[in-house]
Amino acid sequence: MTEKGTKNQDFNVKTMKGFKEVSPEYKAISRKEVFREFWAGARSQKRIFLLLLFFVVLQGGVVGGSIWLVKTALDLFFENKDPGGALFLIGALFMATVMKNSLEFLFNWKKMLTIGRIRDELVVKAFRDLIYNPFHFHIRERDRKKYAWVLNDATSFIESVFSMFNSWVKQPFMLASTICALMIIAPFLTLVGIVLIPMGIPCVLFFKRKTKEFIAQRRMLLGMVEEMVSETIRGIRIVKVFGLEEREVKRLQQTVSQQRKIKERNAFFIGLMSPVSEFLGLLGLAVIILVGSQNILSGAFTTGTFFVFIMSFLNIYRPLKDVSNGIMKYHLALDSGRRLIILRQNALKERKKSGTVPIEHFNDLRIEKLWFSYVEKPEVDEDYVMRDLTLTIRRGETVAIVGATGAGKSTLCDLIVRLYRPQRGNINVNGIPLDRIENQSCKKIFALSSQETIVFNNTLLDDIRIARPETSRKEVLTIARAVGLSSYMNSLNRGLDTWIGNSGVHCSGGQRQLIALARALLQKPEVLILDEAMSGVDVEMVRMIWQNIRKRLPGCTVLVVSHHWHIIKHCERVVVLSEGRIVKDTPVETIKDTDRFFREFHLEKDNSVKEIHVE
Repeated sequence: MTEKGTKNQDFNVKTMKGFKEVSPEYKAISRKEVFREFWAGARSQKRIFLLLLFFVVLQGGVVGGSIWLVKTALDLFFENKDPGGALFLIGALFMATVMKNSLEFLFNWKKMLTIGRIRDELVVKAFRDLIYNPFHFHIRERDRKKYAWVLNDATSFIESVFSMFNSWVKQPFMLASTICALMIIAPFLTLVGIVLIPMGIPCVLFFKRKTKEFIAQRRMLLGMVEEMVSETIRGIRIVKVFGLEEREVKRLQQTVSQQRKIKERNAFFIGLMSPVSEFLGLLGLAVIILVGSQNILSGAFTTGTFFVFIMSFLNIYRPLKDVSNGIMKYHLALDSGRRLIILRQNALKERKKSGTVPIEHFNDLRIEKLWFSYVEKPEVDEDYVMRDLTLTIRRGETVAIVGATGAGKSTLCDLIVRLYRPQRGNINVNGIPLDRIENQSCKKIFALSSQETIVFNNTLLDDIRIARPETSRKEVLTIARAVGLSSYMNSLNRGLDTWIGNSGVHCSGGQRQLIALARALLQKPEVLILDEAMSGVDVEMVRMIWQNIRKRLPGCTVLVVSHHWHIIKHCERVVVLSEGRIVKDTPVETIKDTDRFFREFHLEKDNSVKEIHVE
């Protein structure tokens, strides 16, 4: 099969089959659980809900009363030939319109206020759940770099539920009020109209099924386009350097064109919903006119009754259409609510895993027969990134962790700081399993500075002291100088008070690494983990930073992940990883022939520092 054929097949599998099956996580969440989630956030607004119901009841009374008033006015004009009947009709219509619109205004005003309050609370709650989710969730989603779906789902969930309230509570009540008024003035004709209403039920059920399919498809299609656009924008440097602009445009065009048939199919059924319901309403109206005309000729009821009945019966179809529109809102609410609940469940599980044992000081770190895989259910050894790894690091040691790309160095660092949890084996601190240690103790003991440095849109001062906002300006300045940020600070207009831009756009890669290193040093950890944290820093700067680390953090245990000898040589031990296993653990001074050492273990060596004098 050609590459193009394979892509089309994958696309068809994703878009045409995926929407008909619900994932196990979704199946486990009932509809009741979704709407209990809504009520949990709306409970504080129950008085306003009662007020909204009161407005609905009043509107229903106004609808029924206006039908009676208009019928009376028409009878005065047509049957009694009273000229004052026209003025009475105008007054009745005016009064009914003012009262109905006033109540509609109050209802919509209070509804929007309530939506805003509940939505704001749910957005904050959803954001809290997002940041407390397990780290592997964020890694999975990192490729898209788009977390706005969480906040959009919170908004969509609330607004969809209120739309359902409007479609399935307010409009049916208006419908019931209208039918009750019509039963009083023309019971037989009303019964005929009620018998005709079930004609639309098959239509409603058909469009309900199509709407459910459309909602699932729309989510998937939007996700695919957003993922492609986001990927291209993130890699815009590569796109421009290699001249891939047209290639990316064509790639997007291909995806959009593949989606067009599905969109057109969905648009056909969505567009067909309104005309079909209108046609069914017209058929019902034709039957009523035929029956009503016979009653007028026989004198069974007045002309005013007939006109009022026709106008009111036409208004019946608006609530019926809103009920069918509520079906789409119902599925939107279920879709958004279930994702928010899954997010909540993951966050609760993660927080429950936090230990309760406090630790005052670090003595040793013992890793025993550690196995870890990014695969949820690993089946073979090749699925594991860490394989039966055993390692002991004592207080005050400086250990370099080296290995070829993909050996598991960064994964080991992430496991130590509890970003992931191993499938098998133990990580013990002072003989206590890492999972049993309370969060605050872990944050106090460990500090991580990695190659992938995140700089927030903040001042340089606040970005460095982000974990310790109470730190004095003087101490931050001292730390910044200790890691070599002096020249960078001097180049800024306002020094430490300069805003460094979103994601540190005003910093070079090496400067961002120094900012992250300053953060870690300011935390004064007992175990400092440097995962390629100085890869973008020159040789002399590394030497100066290393001296300051030893000066400011005496007795600190340091784990260094690096490919560069001018960094490794400052350590006491070198631990070599290969395919998740330790293949060598030796003191640095035993490495006499560095070229042979790097060649033996297929490591990259920075040959430019061969002549650097080792102090």
